[in-house]
Amino acid sequence: MCGAAALGLWWAFEQSAAAPDTSYVVARTRLAPGRVIESADVALVSIRLPAEIDATVFGESDGNDVVGSVVLEAIHPGELLTRGDVGSRRSTAGRDSGYAVAVELDRPGALNGLIAVGERVDIIVTGRVLADSAGPDTPGLVVADALVLDVDDGAGTGQPSGTVTVTLQVRDRSAAVSVAGAADAGAITLIRPWGTSPQGSA
Repeated sequence: MCGAAALGLWWAFEQSAAAPDTSYVVARTRLAPGRVIESADVALVSIRLPAEIDATVFGESDGNDVVGSVVLEAIHPGELLTRGDVGSRRSTAGRDSGYAVAVELDRPGALNGLIAVGERVDIIVTGRVLADSAGPDTPGLVVADALVLDVDDGAGTGQPSGTVTVTLQVRDRSAAVSVAGAADAGAITLIRPWGTSPQGSA
């Protein structure tokens, strides 16, 4: 009887020490809001999770649900992908999803690079490329509350870049065209209230 009990304790210990047999989807790299996830963007890791967390994340069998979906909230390398982080292309399309536009700005025009994915910024244009309501040579607001989808300031290259490439989500095609034209003319400046925190990079 004692031998059977000892054998049972040994088996329980071995089970608790064994490697997890459930795999979950994690991000290989930082995934910005608006990005369509590709297979190279994610990986599987074997870990044990409480049942209440297991229900909120993607497992090995959910690969088809992840690849091709759209990132809704910024995801950092190594983070588990939760079901609230991504959505289908269909669910994120439509008039409320807006348009994405990438602009290359000099550092002062991009708040000296002090912006992060998930923040909201206003886009100001000057010179000849102005909002319809602005007069000649008067700064004008062309887009309010644009979402920052990505920021590339050359970090990690060893030498600060003089420009910052910012990808922005704006309300409609007309706004995207206006922003792209103003950026091409070198007339864009981004502004935001000081002290605001990124919404999507927490």
